[in-house]
Amino acid sequence: MRILFVDDLPDTRDVFRLAFGIQGHNTRLASNGREAVDAVSEEAFDAIIMDVEMPEMNGFEAVKSIRQLEFGRSVPIIMFTAYGDNEAQAKSTAAGADLLLHKPILPQELLSRIEQLSR
Repeated sequence: MRILFVDDLPDTRDVFRLAFGIQGHNTRLASNGREAVDAVSEEAFDAIIMDVEMPEMNGFEAVKSIRQLEFGRSVPIIMFTAYGDNEAQAKSTAAGADLLLHKPILPQELLSRIEQLSR
């Protein structure tokens, strides 16, 4: 599976890329929403995993923009956040995300959720 993983923390990106790679998945990394939008405008992904709070362009804005792109219309998008409020849930749904999960989260759980959404 080709996954776009978006998070502003380098260590988080590295951990998830390694974990997904061990499972046989190819992962492209982005450090903010703007890079994610650029990536989706260049190529198709099987899934996108997007942090909410990032510099330059947050996850909500990025998902809205991605959903307008040819390669972003139907790809499963999972957002994740450290905030557990209902506002984040409403914003992720309004942006076009398929699912909002809360940190901390294990790579295997994300992969399981992607598989569920892809069915």
